[in-house]
Amino acid sequence: MLLKIINIKDKRIRIKSFNLIKFNKTKILFLIKRMIYTMYKKRGIGISSVQILYNFKIIIVDTKKKNKPLIMINSFIKKKNTFHTLSSEGCLSLPKLFVSLPRYEKIFVNFINIYNKKKTKVFSNITSRCIQHEIDHSLGRIISDYINIIIIYE
Repeated sequence: MLLKIINIKDKRIRIKSFNLIKFNKTKILFLIKRMIYTMYKKRGIGISSVQILYNFKIIIVDTKKKNKPLIMINSFIKKKNTFHTLSSEGCLSLPKLFVSLPRYEKIFVNFINIYNKKKTKVFSNITSRCIQHEIDHSLGRIISDYINIIIIYE
């Protein structure tokens, strides 16, 4: 079943997410399954639970679109390198708009997988970019926050 993704005009997209402490695994797995289905149907490579008005830290990423999504619960960036790359990214909450943003090239992320195991993994390139984007959602940030518009009046 397709989930409704809120638009960035909706103020609720700015709500910060909470860590999942205790959870009903069946309900969470059902939610994750629906998030994955929605992400693929909308042709995205990542989705955050904030985008569907579920304010716990769940993100899903599949940058290769190989039906092998990476599911991350309570994710946070533990360490990042100082090198940035500039590349275009979009957002399911802001369809049809792509913005070039600098993001860290490599990140070390702590998270819990669906088997409730703590993990630390290193990500780079587009996967790093996508994870940073989705973690931004869990912190109440959206891509338009990074855009500076300068208007010159003559």
